[in-house]
Amino acid sequence: VSSDISPLDPEALQKKLDELSEEMAQKREQQRSLREEERSLHREIDHVRLQRSHVEMLGPLKVDIGSLQELKRFCVMTGTLPLVNLDSLERSLKRIPHALIPYGKDRHRLQLFVVCLPEQLPEFTKILEAALFRRIEIPEGLHGAPQDALREISRREDELSKKLRAVEERAEKLESWRKKRRAELSDFLVINAATIAACKHAGQTEKVSIAIGWVPKREIETLERIVSEHATWVLEAKDLPYTSSRDDLGLLIPGKLRNPPFFRAFESLVRVYGTPIYGGFDPTIIFTGLFVIMFGMMFGDVGHGGILLLSGLFLRLWPRLRSGFRNTGTVLSGVGTASMAFGALYGSVFGYENILPAIWFRPMDDINRLLLYAIILGAGVIVVGILVNIAVKLVQHRYVDLSYERFGLLGLWFYLGAIGMVMMLMKGGSLNILVVFVMMFLPLLLMPIVKMITRRWRKGDEEEEESGFTGLIVAGVDLFEGLLVYLSNSISFVRVAAFALNHVALSLAIFQLGRMLESMVGGGGILYIITVAGGNLLILVLEGGIVGIQTLRLEFYEFFSKFFDEEGTAFVPFAYRLESNRR
Repeated sequence: VSSDISPLDPEALQKKLDELSEEMAQKREQQRSLREEERSLHREIDHVRLQRSHVEMLGPLKVDIGSLQELKRFCVMTGTLPLVNLDSLERSLKRIPHALIPYGKDRHRLQLFVVCLPEQLPEFTKILEAALFRRIEIPEGLHGAPQDALREISRREDELSKKLRAVEERAEKLESWRKKRRAELSDFLVINAATIAACKHAGQTEKVSIAIGWVPKREIETLERIVSEHATWVLEAKDLPYTSSRDDLGLLIPGKLRNPPFFRAFESLVRVYGTPIYGGFDPTIIFTGLFVIMFGMMFGDVGHGGILLLSGLFLRLWPRLRSGFRNTGTVLSGVGTASMAFGALYGSVFGYENILPAIWFRPMDDINRLLLYAIILGAGVIVVGILVNIAVKLVQHRYVDLSYERFGLLGLWFYLGAIGMVMMLMKGGSLNILVVFVMMFLPLLLMPIVKMITRRWRKGDEEEEESGFTGLIVAGVDLFEGLLVYLSNSISFVRVAAFALNHVALSLAIFQLGRMLESMVGGGGILYIITVAGGNLLILVLEGGIVGIQTLRLEFYEFFSKFFDEEGTAFVPFAYRLESNRR
């Protein structure tokens, strides 16, 4: 940072701001003066050019223009008159002494040199106006023949143009200085504002200043090197384990998401639900994979996916768009690619299923199969969510919580057992009561028992001990609620198949509507094309948006809810972006 924009203490900062305010006020006054001078010169040049046009029309007259303005016994005017009005003007002026001398003709108008007596000028002017006479002003201060006057006008115009160019050059230099100075002042204000904000986290005595904050572990060596370069600086750093989301002072430790470039675009969607706690799990990569897969499965179409992909690439590669639009482009590119892939598997192009063969199967041809795959996908998502929760609890050394939580070890035991029982039934096998009890009901019974034992072990730390009867009721309610949660979470993924079928049904409805309108109205196929094009646009915008919302809903409520049990805070580094670095 240059010394001109280095941070200042409050007293020096106030003095500097006063100086800058006075300096900018002077420059604004200079700029205002230059603009006024520039407008004045433009007006003078426009007036001179108007004089030129008038004198050019007086060109055929072989008279001294200056002498016409010096006549005392006669009033002289020049102007143009419609040809058809010349006879009527002569009749109207019959009683008034005058002279009408034509000296030129321009299309349908006649150029006239008009002479009258001074005392009859008012009446004479009214008659001329009634005849649609258009006066040509004779410029003042010009002498000689019209050609000499034109040369004088050209000289005046050149002088004014030179003055205007000089003023414009001064204005450009001032504007260039202003832009450069504005960047410097912006950097100066940004640095000092950031310093003032940072001082809120610092303490100061007469001889010592102390600043506290958070530093990513991978950056600590850089900070140590910077501190070592200053003899009076001292750094004390403490490594914070992942076992707790708060430090010794009870402050919430901020977390920072670290993902490859493609996945960073999806971080904003993750933050819609919440920020992972320090030591928690960053679900961005898994979230991204599930998001594009489920979106593609629900919105599988090569044509619609291709439009989403092209739109995303446009937003991603267009250089003048902000990072938010580029992130949106990355998301659209991802879901568009997935839609194209599943569209190829379904054999669908803009709803048409007779263009490409289905690599996998067509949703409408095997609905049960589609529903089965949707449930399998949902079960996989739920299992992954439980495994993530177990991993997080292990990292945080929360082993006791892991033993009885609904989405802990016993929950995983129950859910995998339930999946195994369903698979056995689907294959036509018989169920042994003991096996069913061990695989499904035993973990459910152990959950409230382990929970009550844990609470008794921790009693006095949290809520009061419940009575035996109340504890049984609470345990029964928890058991029933757990069954409902797992069941509803699993069935919720049926919507993946439902929207895949809905996509096909909407396309069929649009095709049918187009054929119906074509048969009723006609139009040689044009009406059918317009209907299909408009319907596909509606599908792309309306259904695509709804599918995106449903995908988020499934991830938030059926996946994140398994391990996202505490809201964290994002790590915001002390940083500023200088205006000079943007150019």
